Amino acid sequence: MPKKLISLLLKQIEKLEQPDFDLEAWKSATVALLSRVFGESDGKVKQINELKIDYSSWALRDSNAKYKPVETCKKKGQAILEAAIDEIESFGLPATGHSDILAEYFDEEEQKILLTESGDKTSVISKLKKKDLENLVLKLIQHR
Repeated sequence: MPKKLISLLLKQIEKLEQPDFDLEAWKSATVALLSRVFGESDGKVKQINELKIDYSSWALRDSNAKYKPVETCKKKGQAILEAAIDEIESFGLPATGHSDILAEYFDEEEQKILLTESGDKTSVISKLKKKDLENLVLKLIQHR
């Protein structure tokens, strides 16, 4: 999953260079992606939401003649996504509340099997008693 996520983040970085770049559309897609992984309250999500093209006369007057508002937004967006990629590569995906719920029912090895693309998930889940399985599903649904 981390590889897929990094691939999606790299695609968002590539979109910054498209000739028909639309900041608001890019921000919406990027926020949706980052929110799903890091949560809506994460600083990276807030930083992307705060990106705006500042054409005000003050911004243009106070900066040097090389100031390009669109390019500045693109560079900030790229830096935020590169930081997210570095974070995922260094520390892995952030823990979600689902991990806490799974920890009530499964040991670490079983959780690894359930949360990765490898392993026999069916054999791990089938070890649960029916009542525990019902409680687990209810907790996961309520946590959404």
